[in-house]
Amino acid sequence: MLLGVAVLNLITGFGVSRVLSPMFGWDSGLYRECARLLAEGRTDFCGFLYSPLMAVAAWPLTWFSPTTSAITMTLVGVAILLVGVVLETRGQAVIDRVLVAIAVMTFAPVVFELLLGQTTLLIAAALYPLIRRPDAFRNGIPFGIALALAPKPLLFPILIWAIVWRRRGLTATFLTTLLLTGVGVALLGVDQYRDWVAVLTGAGRESVAGDFTLSLHANSSLWPLNPATFVLAGAVVAATLWTIVRDTSRGMVAALLAGLLLAPYSLLYAFSILLLAVKPALAFAPRATRAVAVTANLATAYLPVLTIWSLVALLACVPRQIRSAVSVRERLREAQ
Repeated sequence: MLLGVAVLNLITGFGVSRVLSPMFGWDSGLYRECARLLAEGRTDFCGFLYSPLMAVAAWPLTWFSPTTSAITMTLVGVAILLVGVVLETRGQAVIDRVLVAIAVMTFAPVVFELLLGQTTLLIAAALYPLIRRPDAFRNGIPFGIALALAPKPLLFPILIWAIVWRRRGLTATFLTTLLLTGVGVALLGVDQYRDWVAVLTGAGRESVAGDFTLSLHANSSLWPLNPATFVLAGAVVAATLWTIVRDTSRGMVAALLAGLLLAPYSLLYAFSILLLAVKPALAFAPRATRAVAVTANLATAYLPVLTIWSLVALLACVPRQIRSAVSVRERLREAQ
């Protein structure tokens, strides 16, 4: 199975890289440009969907040329993936670990992520301690940093999951986010944050503030809502909430999938966050997870199919057995 997934991803991932190679460094170039303008004294908001503080965090990219900064962002993503593979495959045979690495590196959303120099893998790395380790205050701090810089809509269901299963970590997440946001307002001013909120409210339309353009044709979420997708989105919300309350692992995977389905926009690179879900999903739904893994890159060839693929994966997370309310309360007490 690993060999099949690795070979299939390698072939299709190479095709994706050939098609999307002209977009190399697009997003890393945006971060670098906003940081450069800020360093030159520009006081108005850059216009991207990240918080104004992101321009401060991206300042080191201005030390290099645009090409070097793009390569740097790609290498950071590769390093995160390699560390993740090492952590997730401990105890497995060397050949299996190599095949997992190939499958991960050539997963189509990851290929797109690395080409653009996007931040999804950085967010996944920040989220890892919160969702994959026991509940502890310190485990929520990295995610709080990520939220202060890039509060993407797809992360909202994970916050709901954390309210149930990671309350101490979530407390640290919120405090860290508030602290860094206060630092950002103090450094950059209230006006930049007000302009940023205006940009966020325009996300999902054909264009938003600044030079950033979001093509709705590349969106694989359920938006824009119409009567049919509204009903489907309601079903996704209900299924996700039920799964979150019932089980921590199933709920975490369901929250990641629901975030992609319910966000105003979910572009291909965003699906790289699902790498966090593979090992937990193999534990509770091994056959379904293998089927989803085999078909993942093929599903990305046509975005409506990718949406259906996400819905099927979410359905595999929903618990089949109905337990009593007493059992649910016991699980919640254990989490606390």
